[in-house]
Amino acid sequence: MTSTIVEVDFLDPRAVDLRARMAAEMSGLYGAPRHVGAEDIDPASVVSCLLVLDGETPVGTVSLRRLGDLVEVKRMFLLPQTRGTGLAPRLLAAIEGRAGAVTDRVVLHTGERQRAAIALYERSGYRPIEVYPPYDQVPESVCFAKSLAPPTTT
Repeated sequence: MTSTIVEVDFLDPRAVDLRARMAAEMSGLYGAPRHVGAEDIDPASVVSCLLVLDGETPVGTVSLRRLGDLVEVKRMFLLPQTRGTGLAPRLLAAIEGRAGAVTDRVVLHTGERQRAAIALYERSGYRPIEVYPPYDQVPESVCFAKSLAPPTTT
């Protein structure tokens, strides 16, 4: 698979479709959403949205948003057929690169049943932190943070 990662608008229909597929997958994993509102994203809060293309076909997405004083990685999703190909670490590194332009620390939220995601985050240098709002209302929440290298000046 030859893939490219491009920046798109958060409301790009291809990214919206992938986030809908993620929501369906998460509903299968956790059941019907019980905590409506905890996952809402105001498009105005989005700093960056990336799309992974295999040729012209969208196969993954991730976003970065401001959540109060935090900068948060959101909605990282790859289609099942792309998992295990090394694309996830590439996509995570790409969004961290965007984050480095606006912060020296990123946070993220996932669920305790998403073992592969948790393993990826831990391998990528994320460390567990206390669950932060609004996810403190979601019992299966797991949160992580990663310090980013400060930008170098020349």
